[in-house]
Amino acid sequence: MHTDRQNQIIEESIKLIHTQGIQGMTIKNISNAIGLTEAAIYRHFKSKDEILSTILDDFRLNLETKAQSLLASNLSAKEALDNLLNHMVDMFCAKPFIVSVIFSDEIFKNKQKLSNKITQLIKQNNEYFRLIVEGGQKNKEIRTDIDANELAIIIMGSFRMVIKNWQLSKQVYSLKLRGQELFAALFKIISIK
Repeated sequence: MHTDRQNQIIEESIKLIHTQGIQGMTIKNISNAIGLTEAAIYRHFKSKDEILSTILDDFRLNLETKAQSLLASNLSAKEALDNLLNHMVDMFCAKPFIVSVIFSDEIFKNKQKLSNKITQLIKQNNEYFRLIVEGGQKNKEIRTDIDANELAIIIMGSFRMVIKNWQLSKQVYSLKLRGQELFAALFKIISIK
């Protein structure tokens, strides 16, 4: 758990990245936006990279908790995929600016530790989708002529495109509705007819 002040710093950092890019997320800009001294910011986080690392860790842990509960449930593969994808949509709808962090190559390009974290996040999500798809293949819900890993990549890639388009459109349409349309199409593609 974070303190209220840490949460405030995280939220402001995400907003700055969204509005000004990674260059705008400076300790000085964060402190000005919150009304604290730079030294006060450093009492909560050692560096800008630690703030970014915390954002990624929080996002990863949130998804991990949800995916683990779905994998332990008795839901069908279709229900589990729908549940996980809707959870992700809800996360982005609640904090739309986080898309600018999670899907930004610019942030992680020259920072090996952060690059490793985003790689870990992608691998983790791929693994959860793969496990759900694999379970669906075993239960004869999902087609088996395509490898579970490839289907997981198709699901994740399609989802990423929808999220990125939503971000680029400045959230002018309902991500929830667009997500439901995508999920319905994906299920038609991967389901056994």
